[in-house]
Amino acid sequence: MKPCHKQNGFVIMLFIVVVVIIASLWLSTKHQSLISIFKNEQIEQDLSELKLVKARLLEFSVLQPEIYMTDSSSGDMEGSDKIPPPGYFPCPDLNGDGSLNSTEANCGNPLISGVAGSGYVPDPTSAVGLGSCNGTEMCSGFVPANISTRNVFFAEAGRYFYFLDERFSAQNTNYNNVGGTGPKRYAPLYPDNLVGDPASASNSLDPFDPILSLNGVGGYVALIIDAGDDGLDAANKDGDANFVSGTPDITDSDTADQIIGITYNEWIALVAHRVCVERRRLQGIDPSGDYTDIDSTMQHWYNDYDATTNPGGGNWRSWGAVCP
Repeated sequence: MKPCHKQNGFVIMLFIVVVVIIASLWLSTKHQSLISIFKNEQIEQDLSELKLVKARLLEFSVLQPEIYMTDSSSGDMEGSDKIPPPGYFPCPDLNGDGSLNSTEANCGNPLISGVAGSGYVPDPTSAVGLGSCNGTEMCSGFVPANISTRNVFFAEAGRYFYFLDERFSAQNTNYNNVGGTGPKRYAPLYPDNLVGDPASASNSLDPFDPILSLNGVGGYVALIIDAGDDGLDAANKDGDANFVSGTPDITDSDTADQIIGITYNEWIALVAHRVCVERRRLQGIDPSGDYTDIDSTMQHWYNDYDATTNPGGGNWRSWGAVCP
């Protein structure tokens, strides 16, 4: 009988071991499942925040005339040479402190034929002494936290990397009046100036499509990047205008760059709506007459650009003839 007792004990021990193994595997699977759920929720939340930043930037772009209609200190109405047309975005924040100061607020990097790092800001070879822009490593910038004088908020300081076709940047130093002594103007964002092969253009005054590309697709005006805790991926900090958005790894804390772009088509759809509404106001079609004062102040940007008489002009009048 003793051998039988020993055999039964062995069977019981074997059964217990099998149960423990099965339970461990089940718990491990449940643990991984819970991690995946939390990771997926975090990824979705991060994506939602990126979309919100994009929406704020687009709102700022479309409402430029209203935002800069008055002097920020006195509240007095600005002259036509100070009010930009719609369509522009803030410059990148180079040191991640959230503010745009001195050289940060005067961003420009003109397209140079054959130079992969030209035509967008920040200039990857810039040496302005802020953040990574020290002349020894690739220069990158962030979505600014705010423009305090205009009560505009975009994102947490130093949270999202930000690259922008330089023609769409506000107060671009490459577009000063003749001699550089007059008020700053903006690169005229007339649609005919934004169509053409960038490879065939020699400088930023030639017409060409927006310079940035994402995952091999061109036509991007701006890119907003959530690089996580490990910084930009190698493909996105190599100093050219081509960027790659990876798929976040839910099993790894170091995720690939998550990128949301603003395409030219998205931009022109919103600005065109703005321009067409403005055309109705300027032509007196608005039956309420609510916009008379605004029209007389802002209509300059709707007219043709002229370096001397109308530096804020946007050449939108003839293009606006297509409005219904």
